[in-house]
Amino acid sequence: MRVVVVAARVSALVVAIWALVSRADCAFVTRTCLGSNLFSYFTVHSAFLLIVALLLAVLHTATGRPELGWLTGLRALATTYTTVSGAVFAVLLANAELFGHLFLVPRSSQVLHFVLPVYALLDFLLAPGRNRLRWATVWVATVFPALWAVYTLVRGRMVGWYPYFFLDPALVGGYRAVGTYALGLSMFILAVAFLTVAATRLPAVPGGPDPGRARRRDRSAGPSRPAGRRRPGARPAAVPEPAARGPEAAAPGTGVTAPAAPAPGPLAAEAGDPSPRNRSIGWGR
Repeated sequence: MRVVVVAARVSALVVAIWALVSRADCAFVTRTCLGSNLFSYFTVHSAFLLIVALLLAVLHTATGRPELGWLTGLRALATTYTTVSGAVFAVLLANAELFGHLFLVPRSSQVLHFVLPVYALLDFLLAPGRNRLRWATVWVATVFPALWAVYTLVRGRMVGWYPYFFLDPALVGGYRAVGTYALGLSMFILAVAFLTVAATRLPAVPGGPDPGRARRRDRSAGPSRPAGRRRPGARPAAVPEPAARGPEAAAPGTGVTAPAAPAPGPLAAEAGDPSPRNRSIGWGR
């Protein structure tokens, strides 16, 4: 299972890096777009975050180390952002005539908006080893989109360009309309982040370690007790007594009564005779 997960993540890394490099051709090869505009797209930011999360996940999985909580959180954020980016682009593409915009979708853009979001969801849901995340992660997922929105609005007002038409006040009818779009996107991001965090509370996929269960088992086990030591207040184990011979015991098969063994003297008792009295004294020491 580990080999399959590593191979899938390495393949996704190669595809994601290829898509970003190909998408950047307009800025560094053909010079048909500005690099500052290209790297202002939310899709590009989410793809960068997914690449970082997958790279760290590959290193942990390949070395056999359990996934840490912060890495699961990073993967959850990358999954949330790529999913939102792909879903929003799909809605815009399906309603291009309604919005009055023409969308050019090259192969690299198809990979960034459709292939990577699907893989990110499958990797997060099916790959073993993820940790149980806190519900506060849902609110953390809104921090970067809020900062990105502020940056986009400020920069757009300065340079006169916005990466998405619904953030351009001149195209949608003012900042009130922009706020309505932003509120709708915020609710959608919260919903996707909530479902992503809820997925970490489902039973772990077989085939990988469950770090949360291992930590709970270690805490419940408590400190180990050295071998051979009794718990305080525990009674010692009973030692079987040797069969005592009566004053006269019959020899088996003869019918002749054998004389009883002579009682041990004081010297024999002090020399370590294994009588019940001496054993009780020995346990008391």
